[in-house]
Amino acid sequence: MRTIKIKFVDFYTGFVPDNFLFYKLLSETYDVALSDTPDYVFFSVFGNEHLKYNGVKIFYTGENQSPDFNVCDYAIGFDYLQYGDRYLRFPYYYMNFAMFDLMRRKSDFSPDNSASKTGFCSFVYSNNNASPERKLFFDLLSAYKPVASGGRLMNNIGGAVHDKLAFQKNYKFAIAFENSSSPGYTTEKLIHAFASQTIPIYWGDPTVGTWFNTESFVNCHDFRSFEEVVERVKALDQDDSAYLRMMQTPALCGMENDYADTVKNLQSFLNNIIEQPLDKAKRYNREYWGRKYINRQRELNKAYNRSLKGLSETLYMKCFRKIEQKKKSILFWRIHKVLMKLAGKN
Repeated sequence: MRTIKIKFVDFYTGFVPDNFLFYKLLSETYDVALSDTPDYVFFSVFGNEHLKYNGVKIFYTGENQSPDFNVCDYAIGFDYLQYGDRYLRFPYYYMNFAMFDLMRRKSDFSPDNSASKTGFCSFVYSNNNASPERKLFFDLLSAYKPVASGGRLMNNIGGAVHDKLAFQKNYKFAIAFENSSSPGYTTEKLIHAFASQTIPIYWGDPTVGTWFNTESFVNCHDFRSFEEVVERVKALDQDDSAYLRMMQTPALCGMENDYADTVKNLQSFLNNIIEQPLDKAKRYNREYWGRKYINRQRELNKAYNRSLKGLSETLYMKCFRKIEQKKKSILFWRIHKVLMKLAGKN
């Protein structure tokens, strides 16, 4: 079995490489060695450490950020792009089979399950830097009935919950708004609501109906205004039969058997990179103009890291974020917001 040296950089706090789907898929074909002198560098959006490396670079994002093919040889994301063998569309909701499987069983909901719905609607968020639509809709719907905020953002239940799915399962609806809106950008938020056997109120990807059955959730993109969305939610809340019909409607549009094929496509994409000679696998320009572009990115990153904003972000990411995520307290959340404001992210 061939040995390949890889490294993961610029991923989220708490990222564990050998638990990541890419690592697992590569390990089926290769002897994978995590190395500080890698031939293949997988990087994401939570930093710029990737600029230090000149190996074959593969960008991955589950966030609303399109790939820059001037700094990556290959990319895996949510955009509807075609770029030869350099790009693969692989939305974030395919990363976790267990969650995907729970979502597929959403239609098993029965009238007996309705008794567990002791609350009206849940809202579980901690990111204060999202598009304003999320807070706007929370306020609009709360004018009808109280919405239970179990995250650290606008928390109104006395503290942040530790099990999002268990919390959401107690409510008839869940506000499932993305951080921002872009075609193809569908994350775990919709899937988590389905997996919790609640009706998602979704906003974010205007093309979401291509992949998910809009008869099984409230799709804000099907309405002219959020006020109309609220009226639709009120109608479902006040009509037990209509609510049950929506709950029992399958979540997916013909994707029931699609998961395995999509993961196989990802594995083929990764294997295609590895099977090429290293010099051929390097695709972005590393010569004159390409080298100038990379050097400029490095200088900009160095200047940012030395600024007050950069130092504040480094302090937060390296020291405070781990504590903040573990404690999940409102006090730590407030300190987080101060640091993020200094970093220019609020």
